[in-house]
Amino acid sequence: MTILKKIICIIFVTIIMSCSYSSMRPEIVDRSEAQKMQTVIFATIVSIDQVILAGNGDTGAITGAIIGGIAGASVTDSKAESDISGVLGALAGSAVGSVIGDAATRKPAIELLLNLDSGKTISIIQEEGDYSFAVNQRVKIIQNKGKSRVMPFALKDSS
Repeated sequence: MTILKKIICIIFVTIIMSCSYSSMRPEIVDRSEAQKMQTVIFATIVSIDQVILAGNGDTGAITGAIIGGIAGASVTDSKAESDISGVLGALAGSAVGSVIGDAATRKPAIELLLNLDSGKTISIIQEEGDYSFAVNQRVKIIQNKGKSRVMPFALKDSS
C-alpha cells in the first residue's frame, strides 16, 4: 500500500470517528434520557455572557501523529534514519493536528448567571441553541445525572 493510500485511509477513519458528536445544545436531548425522571428548578436570568467552548484536539492530534509518522518514515531508505524521522514526524504532526482539531471543533456558547427561586445564584454554560434568552427572563433548569440545561419557561394560558 502506498503512503498516499495509507494517509487517505487514516483521514477517512478519523472522519468516521469524529462523527460521534454529543451536542450541548439545550433543545437536543440524548435518546437515553427519554422517559426518565429529571429534576426541574425555576430561576430568573441575571446576566448572559458569550463564551466559547474549547475544541477537542485529541482526534486531530492522533491523526496528525499517524500522518506525520508515516510521512517522516518515508523520507529516507536508511532504517535508523527512517525510524528517527518517523518519530519526529509523528511529534510534529501531533502538535499541528491538535491545534487544527481544537480550532475546528470550538463552539459558541453562553454563560447564564441565574437566581434560583431558592435564593441561591448559580452559573450554567451551554452551547448556543435555538432559544433566545434575556435578562430577567424566567427559565427552567432541567437536571439529570450532573448535567443541567436551561430552557425558557412560559406558563400556558388556560383560557
